[in-house]
Amino acid sequence: MKVPSLFFQVFLALTGLCLPAHGQIIGDIHHEPFRQKVLLTYSVNGLSPNQRMEVNLYCSDDGFKNGLTSLSGNGSGDRVQGNGQKTIIWDVLKDRPKLSGTVSFEVRAIVFNESSPTASAGPATVVTVSPEEHKSAVYAEMSSALGSFIIEAKDLVIAFRKSNENMFEDNLTLRQLTDAVINYNTAFNKLNNDRMSYEKQVLVYWNNEALYNDVRYLFDYALGELHSANVLELNSALSTINDINTGKISGRKNERDAKEKVLMSIYQNTTQLDKRIQELERRANRILYTLSNR
Repeated sequence: MKVPSLFFQVFLALTGLCLPAHGQIIGDIHHEPFRQKVLLTYSVNGLSPNQRMEVNLYCSDDGFKNGLTSLSGNGSGDRVQGNGQKTIIWDVLKDRPKLSGTVSFEVRAIVFNESSPTASAGPATVVTVSPEEHKSAVYAEMSSALGSFIIEAKDLVIAFRKSNENMFEDNLTLRQLTDAVINYNTAFNKLNNDRMSYEKQVLVYWNNEALYNDVRYLFDYALGELHSANVLELNSALSTINDINTGKISGRKNERDAKEKVLMSIYQNTTQLDKRIQELERRANRILYTLSNR
């Protein structure tokens, strides 16, 4: 499965490839190159309670011959258990003097069946997760959610910037606008629903109140200022376009005035939103960099 690069500041171009174990147990792969590390996340679905996986990561720069060794996170090694999101962090410079150009990765997984827990008379195995692994998982989830939000916000700007007089008669253009709004709303709701959890976990695992406040202000900017000031206005513009197209605004002059007003609103709000997205990227890069190095 080819995985496109999703995030907004990279030090090399990346693609990804997954070799799943037993059909499609592994999926939903995302990755983010950041400074000297590569962070890769994937989801596991369909693994039974009495099964575990051995997961190894390979890189194309040596023809996928040797497994990478400087890995951390809960998604690599021979004891990967349970369904849900897994994280692999590769410390590049511990395995390579340098890495440049376009590279690919392979995630190779083998599933092992183990004895049923109820059939064992021995003590239960307690799996502990280190604070660093907790931090890695939080970082992966939060950076992925922020990345998706920024991408959909950018796509929203692109879709609305295509608006012109034809959209009042062209159903295809209107459908593209509607799809862009729906995709943005999905990313917004994900980030909005999880922000309190992200903030709390940053405070707990990084134990840094200043960093916690930075994360709070970042979400306030994304979900408050950026969303409320411009995106809601674009949603209102889309509603007006629908009213015009369905004849709810009667009278030739009223319809002409409404069209001019909505096109001006779209121009103003996409211009402002584009600048705010750039500012959000700048803040997110700074904060995520700090999180990844503490």
